[in-house]
Amino acid sequence: MKKINLDNTHIPLHYQIADYLEDMLKRDELLTEERVPPEEELVKIFGVSRTTIRRSLEHLLGKGLLTRKQGKGTFWTDAARNLRREKLAGINKQIFNINEKTTVRVKSKSIEKGGREVCCFFDVHDDTDFVVFRRVRSFGGEPMSYTINYLLEKNGVQIEKQHLERMTMLETLESVLNLQLGTIEHEVEITRATAGIAHVLGIRILEPVLTIKTSVFDKGAKPVEIVWTHFVENKYKFRVVLE
Repeated sequence: MKKINLDNTHIPLHYQIADYLEDMLKRDELLTEERVPPEEELVKIFGVSRTTIRRSLEHLLGKGLLTRKQGKGTFWTDAARNLRREKLAGINKQIFNINEKTTVRVKSKSIEKGGREVCCFFDVHDDTDFVVFRRVRSFGGEPMSYTINYLLEKNGVQIEKQHLERMTMLETLESVLNLQLGTIEHEVEITRATAGIAHVLGIRILEPVLTIKTSVFDKGAKPVEIVWTHFVENKYKFRVVLE
């Protein structure tokens, strides 16, 4: 870690340091599989006294993010490891308007060829088979989005329709396949509804739809899935609160 300067004079230093470490966890900049850096290293990084560092660590201990093992050091807890996952899941649900009032129906699970863009994403031959899921999310009994997921066959065959009726795909990848997710990219654009999309969403062919292409990679930067989600234009709303 590089040296970090904290200059907010309105908040005690030990709180600032604790918050900074917690934010680094959420941004996946600290490896939770490793022990917490020793106090003397943190003193050099933040340029503060050992007492301040100890107070910061005590604060994180009190939040359940750290645990001390006698003779071994201080380590991150399972709660700390879940910080990034919870933040990621929360943002993902906001982007895709997922809440307790929406319902999802898995229309199909099939083995198909992926097409040029899918094959390029996974860097595989054009004749590669993929597992493809098609899902419809509804609000108030009316369809609001149509999602098409492409996964490598070795991963997709392990996922059942019932998994996706109670969890998001990201949650399923982590809990069912035990994958450690890394970067997730979203591209948003206005497209025109094809006959298939129009039929599922109950709109006219060529009517504008908001399309989000999502590319998901694991911690090793290997492609995991590529997804297209098509929204009925007047039923999409994205709200974000920054703290």
